[in-house]
Amino acid sequence: MSHSKPLLIPWLRAHIDSGRYPGVQWTNLERTEFSVPWKHALRQDSSDTDILIFKAWAEVSGNGRAQGEPSVWKRNFRSALRAKGFKLVSDNKNDSANPHKVFQWPNESASKANSSAGSQDQDDTDLLEDIGLSTEESQALPCLDDCLYLPDEFSAESAPHQDILQECLKGLSIGPETEGTAGFEPPPEQQQLQNPVVIGGQALPGQQEYPVTFEPPVGEAGLPGQPACPMEGAVGGAYDGQFAELFLDTMNKTRDGDNFKTQFRVSVYYRGVKVLEQLVENEAGIRLVYSPHLTGTGFDQESGLSVISLPTPGPMLDQTQARLTQCILDKMGDGLDLGVSGHVIYGHRRGIKTFWSFSKYDRSRQPVELPKLEPQPLYLFKDFLRGILDFIEGKKSPPCSLFFCFGEKWPDPDNRPWEKKLVTVEVVLTSMELLKNMAVGGGASSLQSVELQMSLEEMMELY
Repeated sequence: MSHSKPLLIPWLRAHIDSGRYPGVQWTNLERTEFSVPWKHALRQDSSDTDILIFKAWAEVSGNGRAQGEPSVWKRNFRSALRAKGFKLVSDNKNDSANPHKVFQWPNESASKANSSAGSQDQDDTDLLEDIGLSTEESQALPCLDDCLYLPDEFSAESAPHQDILQECLKGLSIGPETEGTAGFEPPPEQQQLQNPVVIGGQALPGQQEYPVTFEPPVGEAGLPGQPACPMEGAVGGAYDGQFAELFLDTMNKTRDGDNFKTQFRVSVYYRGVKVLEQLVENEAGIRLVYSPHLTGTGFDQESGLSVISLPTPGPMLDQTQARLTQCILDKMGDGLDLGVSGHVIYGHRRGIKTFWSFSKYDRSRQPVELPKLEPQPLYLFKDFLRGILDFIEGKKSPPCSLFFCFGEKWPDPDNRPWEKKLVTVEVVLTSMELLKNMAVGGGASSLQSVELQMSLEEMMELY
């Protein structure tokens, strides 16, 4: 007969009061704070008594009991505390004599508010505690929570706002200097997407419904070529009309009925250094994974996506960077899907927490997390059309790429440059890049054609 799962707060209070678990005890007279032993499994002095409280909760809650792994017990215990509003007030896990953490008991209102939080974060891992760092590495990196996105441990009060990773990697110079640019914000249509659209069996907000089919990978036939030099003298007079006509003809080649076509140029960076660049001709999209045994580009029959494996860190000047990079790669799980559905580029996170933006020079300081539960529209063709119309009117040109950061917040809330992030991927939509380069190269005046603007507006109405 199955037993009902106990409530964490009364269960934990009773077990602290019992004194049965060494190191699990109240730390103040008001009994509002308590300590829990938090010793890494690789320490030489680790023992079974260090994990008794985690194991006890796993046994009564059912979480992590199947595999019987202490790291799973600890992670689920940590997630349960966070969900109920417990706050980490002191992190001493790297104390050589008494590694432990001190938590603050939640008040009733905080507990109720946090108890309704989703379970999505529960399976997110602590990149320092669960990846198997050696004792020396764990003690040498006590404040990396400030750099890596660690939802189980992150607290603005627990670490100073400085680039600890840079300090750990001091003397390492493998990335270019930071290039400053203006902040970048998604268009209004991207920020508020409401009506459902079907992508496979999933619903996406924001567009009308239409069926989706994927074709096997194809070559470059039918897609416009790489950007060419602007038409000679394409400014003023008859040249403007010719250039606008050429631009419209090129744009029409990126469309196939209600669908738009593009290829994907994928660039992978480790700490700002490009370690892979690959052009994917599959118009259905790509799946980014970490699979060291995958050679070349794979193909997933079910989704129709081309599968690209991020490379292993390989020889690096700094072994700490190599180890942390490998940690993120090992947590990639099923990776990240980036596919085309009609006139929408969608993203679907299937593994480690991933953040994204349109630019690697985004200075908005507002991290945008890619949800895990369902696909999310990231890039809309009609937004690009609107961007071209805005460019003709003298505004900025539209984006033609997507930038992803794995395991770390992006855009960085402290304005750290992208070169300081461990694992980032830039995906350029080649059709949009071609059109953007044509527009910028020819100049806004070369596109000031009534026929072109009417055609762009008609396209927008279709989407």
